[in-house]
Amino acid sequence: MMKKTPFIWLGANRARKWPVGQKALLLDQAASAGLPVPNGAILLDELFQLFLQEGVIAMQETAVTHAHPQWLFESLYDGIRFPRVNKPTMLRGAFSAPAQDHKSVHTPAVLDVDMHDPHELARAFSRIWSVYPPPNLDFRRDVIVMEMVQGEIRGSVVTNAEDETDHLSIQDEVSELPRLASFFGRTDSRLPPYAQRLQKLLRGIRRTFGKGAWQVDWVDDGEICWVTKVAA
Repeated sequence: MMKKTPFIWLGANRARKWPVGQKALLLDQAASAGLPVPNGAILLDELFQLFLQEGVIAMQETAVTHAHPQWLFESLYDGIRFPRVNKPTMLRGAFSAPAQDHKSVHTPAVLDVDMHDPHELARAFSRIWSVYPPPNLDFRRDVIVMEMVQGEIRGSVVTNAEDETDHLSIQDEVSELPRLASFFGRTDSRLPPYAQRLQKLLRGIRRTFGKGAWQVDWVDDGEICWVTKVAA
């Protein structure tokens, strides 16, 4: 019997109490600080281990060879009482190696998952959990579950408190985005609306995480510029 709930809702500020990797930890911290992070949660490695122990999933070496769709579905929603997600969802591995300072393990993302379809859910988790680790690396299989944002524009940006501009990449086009100088600094009205919202978001990123270079994946839906990933 598991004594603790094996998932963390993003923004609960509980990821710091678990040995999760950077991807999961920073997203939880961003949401907790009030930055716009889509609704979602971290399904902990402890849930993966429980499913494996109980036979909900089966593995051969490092690959999930079988997942019982209905059993997994019922275990997720009735067993651990994971909140129902009604929008198309992204599943992204947040795997890490605790013995190596939570070094991240590259994992794919599965997009547009229907969380109400047991078979689709089982296929998505099987793909995420089957990522092959580097040799001799003991790692956690934490998974980020996040509602997808139907964005008009999306990209990646690197912001550093030491620089005067942020380094923006949208569909392989790289440009420089002027930084807001202070907490009360106004956005540049000459910029497109999404870029002005991004300026405010990046100011919040620097205020939340402090010094250093931070890589942020973002998506703008025409009203809000959302954070979908933060990495150091």
